[in-house]
Amino acid sequence: MYRTNIRSLKSVRFGEIGAHRVLMKQLVGKEDGGEKTALHEIRIQKGGRTSVHRHNWQHQIYVTSGRGVLVLGDKRLPLKAGDVLVIGRGEEHGFEQRGTAPFVFLTVTPL
Repeated sequence: MYRTNIRSLKSVRFGEIGAHRVLMKQLVGKEDGGEKTALHEIRIQKGGRTSVHRHNWQHQIYVTSGRGVLVLGDKRLPLKAGDVLVIGRGEEHGFEQRGTAPFVFLTVTPL
């Protein structure tokens, strides 16, 4: 069994090339007992964004606070707290913060 509290975990700069003003917390990883998936909190600060990218796996996203935009190919879809997404394998995507508060979401990815 693994238990922690999100407030006790350290944020690190999101290392993806092209990301700007993005922080990440690993909530569950392999070293915590995750066998197939990891859970991260992504926090995009005011004016921040991830790069538009794709990867060979899907991930699930749950928006916990703030407002943002999902860049999906040539579409731009607004996101807010409570929105749930599945980004498909090979689907080009990125995220941008909107408004005054950070845009925060949880993401499940494979290990």
